[in-house]
Amino acid sequence: MSKNYKVLIAYDSSEFADQAIEDLRFAGLPENGVEVLIVIVAKIWLPPNKDEEKEFLTEGLRKKYEKNMEILEDAKEIVGKAAEKVKGIFPDWKVETHATYGSPAWEILSQAGKFKSDLIVVGSQGLSALQRIWLGSVSQKIVAEADCSVRVARRNEENDANEPRIILGFDGTDGAEKAVEEILNRNWKADTKIRVVIAQDYELNREEFSHEGRTSEIKERGEEIVKELQKKGFDASLKFVEEDPKDLMLQEAEELKANCIYVGATKFSSKMERFWIGSVSSAIATRATCSVEVVRPNYYEDE
Repeated sequence: MSKNYKVLIAYDSSEFADQAIEDLRFAGLPENGVEVLIVIVAKIWLPPNKDEEKEFLTEGLRKKYEKNMEILEDAKEIVGKAAEKVKGIFPDWKVETHATYGSPAWEILSQAGKFKSDLIVVGSQGLSALQRIWLGSVSQKIVAEADCSVRVARRNEENDANEPRIILGFDGTDGAEKAVEEILNRNWKADTKIRVVIAQDYELNREEFSHEGRTSEIKERGEEIVKELQKKGFDASLKFVEEDPKDLMLQEAEELKANCIYVGATKFSSKMERFWIGSVSSAIATRATCSVEVVRPNYYEDE
């Protein structure tokens, strides 16, 4: 990674958000050269220019405003503690915080654009102790609409040894190649287990399979990837099956006791395509029992 790698952590003070921070130990990120922005979103209402003196129509509105300002101040304190957790794990990372309010998914995506994030990290689900500061199921909206990679973090209790074990889903697309590139560019222990999984479903990909030799080309590329990984000292292997990729990758992740599944994604050309959550990456991110990283180029840098 030649430039500073930018990670936005969506934090909501839940146990799932704390697990997402702990999960970064197994993401292969460098010990330095990483900039982190931790964002917490309070689902409250505040009028524009909240710092100016206000006139309210009723005393009830004033009390509501003052209560919401207290919640926002609590959020600032909470996100500060999250920053301490990150610094405790990665003392050489540059960590900043931001507390805001509004729609959590929209605010996270907005901040990611301003920060030009390379990676957004979200917990899989959960509500905060304050009940008003939350992330929860909006992780799926972030997976679909982010213009960078997204890591949906989950703790894998089956991997008691905390050894990095990775499933790399590959289908021959540009997005899959980006996932390969991302793994090769990160810092892993030499004995990290990486299983490259190629699942070709004939029924779902009938048009693609009609091109003679396409299947063998993808398999050959998978074998090349395994060799590249083995040259770097990884315990790499290949699994090729004509099966539904969603089911196969989830099965392989459970068998390997994987920490994370890496899958590629392409840039959507329309909002309708983003909304179509039946895609492989979205389905895996929803159903996996381990972390899932949906890998994209950083399109924020192009804006």
